[in-house]
Amino acid sequence: MKRLIEYILVAAIVLSAAYLYAWYNKPPAIPAGVTIEAVPAAEVKKEEKVDVVVKAPVKVYKPGIKGKLKLPANITSDDNQHVLASSKTANDERPHTITTTINQQTGEVQTFDRTDSLPWISMNHKSEIGAYVGYKLGEPAIRIEGRQELLQVKEVHMGAIASADMTRAGTDGFIGIGAWARW
Repeated sequence: MKRLIEYILVAAIVLSAAYLYAWYNKPPAIPAGVTIEAVPAAEVKKEEKVDVVVKAPVKVYKPGIKGKLKLPANITSDDNQHVLASSKTANDERPHTITTTINQQTGEVQTFDRTDSLPWISMNHKSEIGAYVGYKLGEPAIRIEGRQELLQVKEVHMGAIASADMTRAGTDGFIGIGAWARW
């Protein structure tokens, strides 16, 4: 029993340290509905731009679309700013690279969405918490669970988890570290 308590204390310390590390290093989230300027793709970030003369009018959306897209006020109010393209990507686990091209002869614009490969190793700071109702050993139970992701190797996510199961017979808990996959 003493050994079990020691394991639980060590797991609690590891889980707490993992949570604090992830919380401290978590990048700020962009709130829903807020439009920010997109970060250039790594492939073009350090490349120099060159001037190209477009030989045909460029097709743009009507000015009212800027408001529907909730673009920043400095863009919406500027009559010289026009929307060439706007895209949505699937909400998935993989990064995407969005690229827009213009045909110099016709002025037509195309936007491409490339799903990128997962990096071999990345630091992830996703947190999850949930509450569930079900059965455990044949009797009604409530489970409260929290998970802190810390590291990802391709499709495998690694981190810490803690859960508590409450039944009429009592409360049972689990604290540990491990790996999982999402699809």
